[in-house]
Amino acid sequence: MDRKQKFQIHFKEGDAAAEITTAKSWRGVSVQFSRLKLPAEYEFKWEGHSHYLAHHDLVLLDGEMEVVGERPVAAQDLRDKMTYVPAGQTITGWCSPVARLNAFTVVNFNPVDMEEELQVEFNGAEPRPQIYFKDDALGATMRKLGRLMADKNQPAAKVYIETVGLTAALEMFRISQPETTKIKLAGQLSQAQANMVKEFIAENLARDIGLDDLASVCGLTRFHFSRSFKATFGEPPHRYLTRVRMERATQMLAATKLSLSDIAGACGFNGISQFGRAFRDVVGKTPLEFRRQA
Repeated sequence: MDRKQKFQIHFKEGDAAAEITTAKSWRGVSVQFSRLKLPAEYEFKWEGHSHYLAHHDLVLLDGEMEVVGERPVAAQDLRDKMTYVPAGQTITGWCSPVARLNAFTVVNFNPVDMEEELQVEFNGAEPRPQIYFKDDALGATMRKLGRLMADKNQPAAKVYIETVGLTAALEMFRISQPETTKIKLAGQLSQAQANMVKEFIAENLARDIGLDDLASVCGLTRFHFSRSFKATFGEPPHRYLTRVRMERATQMLAATKLSLSDIAGACGFNGISQFGRAFRDVVGKTPLEFRRQA
């Protein structure tokens, strides 16, 4: 992630630090998650050429945020509130948090890439900043994204977290645009496209396949591919991919003596821990239990 695009935190106490910070980026979208363990006062700043969206799980003794050139906004209870600032503007502020685990998730997204994803051109008025607002649908997506980013020990599959991050960016992009804009919904994949996707997944199952990888096979944007895929297969790409991985894993557990680590790698999982959790969620038992009963 470009440092100029990164949400920057400066603690006033020299030994204070974020308990966890993770960052990921894909074409047109980057995500940063931070969880603050210490009740230490800090200053923050963000500036860049992308749109900025933050979901807050913060409770403050005091603090304020300022979009440079506008009046500062004070706040205390920011749980499940969000902030959106269009590209080209700067945010500064400070926070004095209460003694709890405070966290926030930041999504930066490029407006040009989002127009390309939706395959529409927005000609309305320039979007305005929205400080500490609420939206049920977008809030649910951002909470999910935060949970995925927070789990460093058992990271989610690339295709899943990329889908959630892109969904958050697209939801905010549409919220900030005129309601008169109509987005053409995609239909099903053609039989040729569906076959190409299935073949690509089968041949690359050991890789951490991303949404961009799958969409490129069909020559579609990620937004339209996701909707066409679900209309075709009856489930989103990440669930389909997980199911195919489980089918191969069960076959390998029953028919080979390969180690769990080898099977996890062959099926595209980032280690035994992620493999075991996904296997229990889908099959209802651990890989070893399944192998003993096969």
